[in-house]
This record gives sequence, structure tokens and C-alpha cells, in this order.
Amino acid sequence: MLTTLFLLGPAVLVYVIYQIVTQALPRFFLVPPQHWQDKILKVINHPKPIYLKVGAKRSSFRRRLITASLQPSFYTNFLSNKLQLHPKDTENKDGFFMNAMKRRAPNDASRKVIYGFFHPYANNGGGGEKVLWQAVHATLLEDPRNIVAIYTVNVDAKPLDILQKAADKFAITGIDSKRVVFIYLRRYALLIDSSYWKHFTLLGQLFGSAVLGLEAMYELSPDIWIDTQGLPGSYLLANWVLKEPIVAYVHYPIIQPDMFSKLKFQKFSDLIAMSFSATDVKQAIKFLYWTALYSFYMYLGSMVDITFANGTWTLNHIKKIWYLNPIRGREIALLYPPCSAEVPKGVVDTVVEKVKPRKNNMIYVGQFRPEKRHLLVLEQYSKFLAKFRDSKLPLSSLPTITFLGSCRTPTDSDTLDKLYAQVRKLDISDYVEFVVDCSYEELKEHLATAKFGLNAMWNEHFGISVVEYLSFGVVPIVHASAGPLLDILSTDTPSKTWENNLGFFFKSEEDPDYSGVKQGDNLDFFVGDETWTYPTLSALLTKLFIKSPETISDANLAKKRALAKGILEKKFSSKIFTTKWMEFLRSVAIMERTYRENRRDGIDGVH
Repeated sequence: MLTTLFLLGPAVLVYVIYQIVTQALPRFFLVPPQHWQDKILKVINHPKPIYLKVGAKRSSFRRRLITASLQPSFYTNFLSNKLQLHPKDTENKDGFFMNAMKRRAPNDASRKVIYGFFHPYANNGGGGEKVLWQAVHATLLEDPRNIVAIYTVNVDAKPLDILQKAADKFAITGIDSKRVVFIYLRRYALLIDSSYWKHFTLLGQLFGSAVLGLEAMYELSPDIWIDTQGLPGSYLLANWVLKEPIVAYVHYPIIQPDMFSKLKFQKFSDLIAMSFSATDVKQAIKFLYWTALYSFYMYLGSMVDITFANGTWTLNHIKKIWYLNPIRGREIALLYPPCSAEVPKGVVDTVVEKVKPRKNNMIYVGQFRPEKRHLLVLEQYSKFLAKFRDSKLPLSSLPTITFLGSCRTPTDSDTLDKLYAQVRKLDISDYVEFVVDCSYEELKEHLATAKFGLNAMWNEHFGISVVEYLSFGVVPIVHASAGPLLDILSTDTPSKTWENNLGFFFKSEEDPDYSGVKQGDNLDFFVGDETWTYPTLSALLTKLFIKSPETISDANLAKKRALAKGILEKKFSSKIFTTKWMEFLRSVAIMERTYRENRRDGIDGVH
């Protein structure tokens, strides 16, 4: 008897938890109490403004207020989690406001839909945020009934300030602020920060994103869940609890098959040869941990209805990991991020006709993070500088470097401090400049006057900064991998050597995929059955500025700029992104209606 109870206990517990998650929580988040109208009428009829008393039912009440209001943005929780009614809503002329809050059928033409963008770092200034705000803009343009909810942990930034920053930083204007509701998440922000988890970081962040997602749903449950930051832990609750469509814009897969190549045991059959030494046991545990994480990530991905990959590298990896999605009829598509790829006004003459001379300057636009490999650039530049001094060439032909980037976290600040120290150590301060947290206007000024643009990241999943180089007529000098190689500087096929008709390429002996074969200054990399050969950055700079300066003559650089202009407008413009996003939204809207009818299990009957 005791044995039976012992065995049944966990099963019963799992069943109870499942029922809570799939049945009780949906009603808790989505269904207001029986006499919800009386609570709202009490506020409307009160002679003075008072708070709406909703207890723990904030999500269901806030949903109704937002979808009925003429100014949904008023129902943010920036100042407080308490709910007040907008003065115009309290007028309730002819009962309009109360009638607008009544439940509507899925196909009701007047029903408003809340698109929830789960992007905790919405006020940061990186490429991911540009995707967010362009997607928000496109979502609002698609249908006047669409309302956007932004879930953010940037609790010190006011809603209008965040929108203004998006306009200033990314030149995204015309967002209807009345239809953008900011939901501030104050409790569990630290749980998605990698620095919070000293061990089992990925597992911790998956757990953290689930908990933060739960907080988001507690404050406001949307109709469609959109993850533009890469927090897949939230998919579980969006699928099980809210039972709604999930859209994910994937900048990079958080777990990749390549990670197993670093382990001693890479598949279960390898465990046969395992000894019971401390080292092998540790390696076996690590293998099992990564396998469990990989399987869980694959399961989370199977819940996503539409997956966008930001480039070919990411697309190939996501298709391999989430291989079940196409089988289940769930789309995985390539959607390049919006990159302001339209050639800016006032720069066209510089790009094509060379009316204004450009500075002999290489700029590197990118956040100050270790993976951007600024240190590699400094070390390689120092080696090149030694050769340049030996060449006795005039100093005017020496290219300088300007690093432009933002510091989001203490880790970023530490990285920047290390770069300052390395510049002093290498004694290259006269040739290197840092511009930290610059405005978009200042960034444009640098882009409009520099000749070359650097990118040294290994397997940069896309590389928005490289597109911006091209759009401003800055000729790229980039690491030959992932986005810059496969998507941005590729016309028909990726370049297998140091130059093509759009830019220049280099590799490094520090690259994880380096074969170890070196021919002079060139490094061999094995790609399938082929060998692709590239120089190091110092060797490339030596070739361009010392040995073969005719390669970078004004005429040759002008040809690269002219070709880039046509390619950019077809592949990477904000207009192209907006058009494609809106096309997919129409499919998502159909899914949302279908999910309401088929997956909510009668919940919408009282919603």
C-alpha cells in the first residue's frame, strides 16, 4: 500500500500542477469576477477620481480597460500597479465605455487585439531593440484595432521617453503612442541576467524568463505573444496558460549543436567508453546536462507558431534544432532585421560621386562586449602599425580606428576599461579613439565621414552595423563568418577569399573553427569539401595600406559603394522588413481567432 502511494504521489502531483497551469491559471488571468461591471461603474459614478479595486485580477481588468479605451496607453503601470480610469473613459457617454468592454466573438469586426512584445530590455539601444520598434510600428500600421503591449524591466524610463529614444536612436517615427501600453516588470528582472546565475547559467535564465513571463501575464495577458529578445522560457506559459499564438524573432539560438563539440562525450554511445574517474564522471554529467537543455529548448521551440531568423546562419541552426516545427506546419522563415538601409539624404553624393573626401579612418560600431573582440582588433592593429612604421610611408596614409558603442551593463564597462588599458599597453593612443553611448546623430556623422568599417566578431549572427556601413558608403573590413559573410556581403555566393565586390575579409587563429593550417599570412578553413583561405586582420591591413594601396583607391571603393546601394534597398531596408512583417501578421491574426475558438476550452465564453 505504501509502495503504491509512493509511486502514485508524484504522478498525482504532476496532474494537479498540470490542471492548475492549463485550467485554473487561464481563468485567473483572463476572466474577471462575476460582478466586474459593478466595480467599474462604482469608479465611473464616484464624484472624485478613485482607484479601481481589483485585488489579484489586474490582468483581466486591465485587458478590458485597454481594449475599450480611446487611449489604451493610459493603463500602463509605470507609476503604480493600481488601476485608475482615464477621464474620458469615466464620462462613459451613452454607455459607450461599458459596452466596449463586453465580450466579443472572435470574428467580431470591432474586437481589438493586444500584441504582447516580451522584450525586457526595450529601452536599450542595440540591434535587437531596432527590430522591436520596427515590428511595433508595423503592427500598429497593419490594423487600427491592433494594440501593442511592451513588457519591460527598464522601470526608470518613462513610456514617452522610451518611444522618443526609439525615434532618436533608430529614426523610427510615427508610432501611435496612444496604442502602446508599457507594462513594467519590477520583481524578477534579475533572473534573466546571466550575471545573476553563477552556475547553470542557461538553465537559470530559462527559469528566469518563465518567471518573468508569469509576472508579465499577471499584469496583462495579451492575445498574441511575441518574443523579440530571445527568452524561450516564456513560451511554456504562453502556450499552456494563455493558449495563444507565439511569434519568435530569433537573433541566435541559445543552445546549439556546436556546443557539444567541446565535450569529451558528444553522444550517448560515447558513454560506453567512460571510466569512473572524477574527470569522466564530471564530463558525463555535463553531457547529460547539455542534452537535457537541448531537448527542452527543442520542446519550447515546438510551441512557436511562426519563427523568424535574422540571417542564414541562424536560420540553418534553428531549422536543425526545431526540426519538428515544419512537420507540424509551423513556419520558420528568414526575415532580415531593419537596418536603415536606405542611403541617407546628404550622404548620396559622398557615396557615389565622392564630392566630399572621407577620413582615412576605420570605425567599429558595436557594444563593448567581449564577444565583439575589440581586443583582437587592437592587437592586430598594433602588429600592422609596426610594419607601417618600417615601410616609411607618410603618416597621412595610416588609417586610424574609432570604436563607437554603448555600455549596458557593468560587464560592458569592465570590457571598456580593459580596452583602455590595452591601448595604453600597446602605446597606440594616438591612433585609437573611443566614442561611448553616442547619439544617433553623432553615429551618422561618423558613418558619413569614415572610409572603412570593422567587425571582428566570430559568427556574428547577423551584423546590423555592417549593413549600416554599407548604407553610409563605409566599406566593410569584416570577419569572414556568419551574417557578414553569408548574408550582408554576399551577392550570389559567400566570398572564399580576402576580397569581393562589396568589401574585405579576414580570419583569426583564435577562431574556434580554425583548422590549424597556415600558409604564410593566410589561414585555411575547411568548409565541407572545400578549403577557404583568408588573411589575419594585420596581414589584410598590410596588403591594403602598404603592399597594394591601389586596391583601396577612390575609384575602386566607389565601385563597391555603388553596388552596395542597390543590394541594400532590395534586402535590408526598413520598408522591406515592415512589408514582410505585416504579411505574416495577417496569418497570425487568423491563428489568434482559431485559437480562441478551439483552444481556450470555453474560457472565452465568460471572457
